[in-house]
Amino acid sequence: MDRIDGTNNKTLYDFANPEIDTLLKHSVRTQLESLLKTSISVEQRLVVLQQSFVEAMTLALSEITAPHTQLVKTFENMYDQAVLSMAVAGLSQEQLTHQYISATGLIMSPYNCKHTIKDIYRIKGYARGLDKAIQGKLKNKSSINVLYPACGPFAPLLLPLLSYYKETQTFKPSQIQVTLVDIQPGAILTLKQLVSDLQLEEYISLIEEADATVFEPENTIDLLVLEAMQHGFTKEGQLSIAKHLVKYLSIDGWMIPQNVSVKGMMVVGETEFNQQWKTQEFSHSSNVANEAQQDRVELGEILKINKSTLLEMHELELEGGIKVIPANQIVLPKGVEDMSKRIFAVYAHIETFAQEEVGQYDSGITHPRPDNSVYIDLKPKDIEHTHFVASSGDTIQFYYQLTGLPGFVPVKVQESI
Repeated sequence: MDRIDGTNNKTLYDFANPEIDTLLKHSVRTQLESLLKTSISVEQRLVVLQQSFVEAMTLALSEITAPHTQLVKTFENMYDQAVLSMAVAGLSQEQLTHQYISATGLIMSPYNCKHTIKDIYRIKGYARGLDKAIQGKLKNKSSINVLYPACGPFAPLLLPLLSYYKETQTFKPSQIQVTLVDIQPGAILTLKQLVSDLQLEEYISLIEEADATVFEPENTIDLLVLEAMQHGFTKEGQLSIAKHLVKYLSIDGWMIPQNVSVKGMMVVGETEFNQQWKTQEFSHSSNVANEAQQDRVELGEILKINKSTLLEMHELELEGGIKVIPANQIVLPKGVEDMSKRIFAVYAHIETFAQEEVGQYDSGITHPRPDNSVYIDLKPKDIEHTHFVASSGDTIQFYYQLTGLPGFVPVKVQESI
């Protein structure tokens, strides 16, 4: 039988052992069974992998919007092929599943990070924006340096795009040089395998195992590509990473995303999170119900993150070494009769570049996040230290906490009269 990896002599049968069975979920096991039946060669596997990445980007970059079902099938295929490369990389159980809280946020395991590559509208919004940014930079420069920190095992915002460039000969390696950084050893092992399998080595100047919040690039960066966030702008260290690395951008360097706007709102939970989706095939900004939008009470922008705001941000250090970033103030509106029955929620709108975006509900990172610790016009029976209680008309100052569990902290500045 043909080997799946001629370098380490692993056969397809080797991937059926219990040690990595957690990686090979049903879809992947099914695919491996298919490979066994056809005795696919290493060369054939690599061709299928490379084609899957190019096909996904062809759909993502097309000006004609593909049907959702076609996108799902294509992105699932790219995911399945990438996971095969992950299996070939031979991660130990520890390297695959290790997840922990660092000083600046959640460090997800390679196993949990791998799903990002099939988050269709997140990848699409970033790929289209990044493509426009690369084209814009290369109009005035012969070559650019791109830094992608916290990239995970598949570097999904960039490797598919590079595969497309290579296949279509849009841009050569001499024009784009990429540095990939991740703190997880398992992610680094997978990245090296995947870059090799995709034959993208000439585009990659460095793959570095490092903490992105302290990493110091050797060269000035033209494009900083970053997505290390979860819904409600919590848990992961997007802000800490961006705040550290923005100073390494060239004077005319760009961040991708170009702008992240985090907003607050008061919603009726049943309307916002249940009723408006009952008749929809999938959640997406284009499928948001007008009734649900009109039923919201928008509170305004809590925090804006872009190159300018990052360079101007200042930290406050509290007792115990806890650091916070002052965000915006909002005034809670008066006259909302059912305010006490509403839930406070936070959501992000992401502008990747040149009007390309990831809108609300397009991805897990832009889904509104309800915060049940905030009470407006309602006092809980048993107040805990985690509860925040305020009234309509109060002025609220938001802070963003830069700890292992990053997130927003509301503080009353002025009570309504």
